[in-house]
This record gives sequence, C-alpha cells and structure tokens, in this order.
Amino acid sequence: MNSVWIAFAFGFTLAVGLLVFVDYDAPQQPPLQGQPTYAPPASTARASQQQNFPSMPFVEEIKQSTGQQEQRQASVWNQGCKGEGTVQFTFPPRKIGDIGIIEPMGLMLSAHVTPIDHQYYYPSVWTQELSEESMKDVFSPADGVVTELQSMPAYFNQGKGTQYGDYRLIIHFTCEFYAIYIHVNQLSDKLKNAVGNGERITAPVEVNAGEYIGRARAFDFSVHYEKSFLTGFVVPEHYSREAWKIHTVDPFDYFAPEVKAQLLTKNIRTDSPLGGKIDRDIDGRLAGNWFEENTNGYQGTRDPEYWVTHASFSPNALDEEHFIISLGDFAGEAKQFGAKGNSPDPKTVGVETGLVKYELVEFEHKDETGNYWNRMSYVKGLKAENMNEVRGTVLVQLLEKRKLKLEVFPGKKASEVSGFTSTAKTYER
Repeated sequence: MNSVWIAFAFGFTLAVGLLVFVDYDAPQQPPLQGQPTYAPPASTARASQQQNFPSMPFVEEIKQSTGQQEQRQASVWNQGCKGEGTVQFTFPPRKIGDIGIIEPMGLMLSAHVTPIDHQYYYPSVWTQELSEESMKDVFSPADGVVTELQSMPAYFNQGKGTQYGDYRLIIHFTCEFYAIYIHVNQLSDKLKNAVGNGERITAPVEVNAGEYIGRARAFDFSVHYEKSFLTGFVVPEHYSREAWKIHTVDPFDYFAPEVKAQLLTKNIRTDSPLGGKIDRDIDGRLAGNWFEENTNGYQGTRDPEYWVTHASFSPNALDEEHFIISLGDFAGEAKQFGAKGNSPDPKTVGVETGLVKYELVEFEHKDETGNYWNRMSYVKGLKAENMNEVRGTVLVQLLEKRKLKLEVFPGKKASEVSGFTSTAKTYER
C-alpha cells in the first residue's frame, strides 16, 4: 500500500465519515411559531422517556404469542396517503448513469453503531464538499404523496454554512408502503413552494413516478412496509425511537425487473439479500445489537448522541464471513473494529461460553483482484482484511440469555486484561 493510496484513502474515509456522522433519521421537529401544524394528533405520538427527546410515533402493540405481529398505528405520519399494500417501482431514485455505487443496508459506520436501515446512493462524481459537480437529480420511483418534508436538525445538517439545504422526506405510495430519503440538498420548485418560508411542508404533496423531486450528492434511500415485520430483532420495542425500522424491506424487491437489473449493476453487495440486512440478533447469543441497561433501548439517554449506549456484534454487510464489533463509546468515540483472528464468531458465543476477550483491530476491504478498495469505485467480490495492530480489547460475557456484561480497554492487548473492573457495564435486549 503506497503513500499516495494512503493519503487518498484517508481523505475519502474522512469525507465518508462526515457524511455518515450527519446522516440521521431525524425525528419530527415542532413547527415554526405561527406556522400551520402538519403532524399527527397527540394520540398517535408517544411521550418521550427523556425530557430532551421529541415525541415520536411508535408501534402501539406487537403480538408475538401466536407468531403473528400486529401494528395498531402507522409508524410515520401518513396524512394524505391513499390505498393499501405495496406497489411496483418503475423508475430508479436516481438516473442509472448518475449513480456511482449503491452501498447496502446493514453497514456500521461511525455513529451508526447498529446496522444501518438504509442504502447509500453515491453520485458518479464525488467531491468532499457539496458542489454542483457532485449534485445529481433525485426522483420518485412511483406515484405517491410526500407526507413529510423538513430540514435536517442543525446538528446533523450537511448544508450548514453552504448555499445548499439538507432535507429529509417521506413519500407514501400507499398508506402502508413508503420510502424515506435523507440528505436531499435542493428541492424541486413544487416541493420548495410547499415548504414556503418554513422548514417543513404544511400539507401533503402528490408526485408521479419518475417525477423530479430535488438534487443531492450522496443520499439515503430506504423502503418500509407496515405489514412486514423483521424477525431478527429480539425485542422490537427497543426501536420505538425509529418505529419504521422494524418494517424495513429490501428496496430492490419492489423495482420492476428491468429497473432492478440496472440498479444491481451499481450495487456492491453480492450476498443475499442483495439490498442488505439489518436485523442480526440471535436470541441467547452474542450476535446482534445490545443497549446499555436502563437507557431506553435504541433511544439512548443523550440528545443527539443517542448511539453512545449502543453496541453491536454483527456481520460485515460487504463480507458476510467477517464480523464487526461496533461500539458507541470507545475512548469517547463511536468506532468499528474487526476482531483479531475473526474469532470467536458472535453467533457461537452464549452463556455457556463464559468470558470472551476480543482484540480490536482496524480493517480494510480488497476487491476480487486483491487491490484495496477506495470506497469510491464500483467493484465486485469485496473481502475484509483485518490489520495487525491491536487498538484495544473488549471483554464480554453473556450473563443471561438477554443480558451482557461488557467492558472496553482502549490501547490494551488481551494479555494485559485479566478480567472485568468496576467500570464494566451491563447491556440488554
């Protein structure tokens, strides 16, 4: 690996890190004073358990006793929606020629400590700063209604300090089936007029399949179906902060065959499901997501740094044979590591295993030719490669089926760690 590649990779990794850090599935913010309210009635919003968190819609009840899961309310506002069921997408969310790569759901990057519930659509031309060169058009994949559109909160806003905005929007194709876009930097005239002088729409806006809705550099795209429930989250209620998460589906499954075929030529994941996977929990095993005890599950206790109390031991979305240890607090930062030796597999670690020490190492990806991937180019056959230098050790022990003791030792090798100290934390799910 030569110095030119190292400098290039570092610069791009920094840019991706910034993109990921501000990539936030923003909760609904209160309307500006004097602005008409376009939001669900109070009866559909759950009071936050933490004073600093805004209210969010949530899943009222999930019935699992008979193997059936039922939702009593929509997970997101859907005023103005029409119909039921799913629809077929006949248009890509960005022109195929304008797509550089599509990264799958399930990545764990920076503050995204648990597997990410959306794909990333990168432009064919990437610049570290928002620029006209990297801005490409964004479209609606089917007829629908924009039910929610608002500026991203300042803490996560990519457009802050630039001439560009940063918007999150939801398009309902039926009352049960919708897509979420994040980091749209410029709005179409129709949507801009709907926002007016405020920071959010005040009434739903109809759009057609293939209709231009704005421009973006890299943007997030996810699809959700209210009647679909992910089965790989042991405790779905933990995700009430982002209630749509448990209804996430593979976007590729809903595109017309000819459109899907074109999109897959940009998709860098080769394992099934091709769109990625986010629900990785195995009950009674270390594998999957964990949350510090008494921190409200995914919601956490800090605003906006809710991820600090998260941890995940999940497969690498770009190489299923490699697993990632993702920590919300590694010496004050959210970080992701490989495990030295890529062992023991979290899927095999249970209560009977006892104490486990993982030495934490950084990792890169190589393409099928054996070259290191620069994260900008479309490549096939990505395989993770753990580095040699140990950055720290994490000590874990399953105390019960859904209770985990965990302690992080930054800068220490396994041989320097004899056991838990008084600063160890208990995680649950």
